[in-house]
Amino acid sequence: MFNIPAVAVSYLIGSLSFAVIVSKYYGMDDPRTYGSGNPGATNVLRSGKKRQPR
Repeated sequence: MFNIPAVAVSYLIGSLSFAVIVSKYYGMDDPRTYGSGNPGATNVLRSGKKRQPR
């Protein structure tokens, strides 16, 4: 019984693009619009806006 909700929640969390969420939180552009177009952490770091965390 516990497995079905756990799988559903895991699937939903895994489908989130945390690179996009983090870049929006820090006021950066959408990483899918520049560089390689891949919304990954490397492309976010290539954006040139390296800021200290709040």
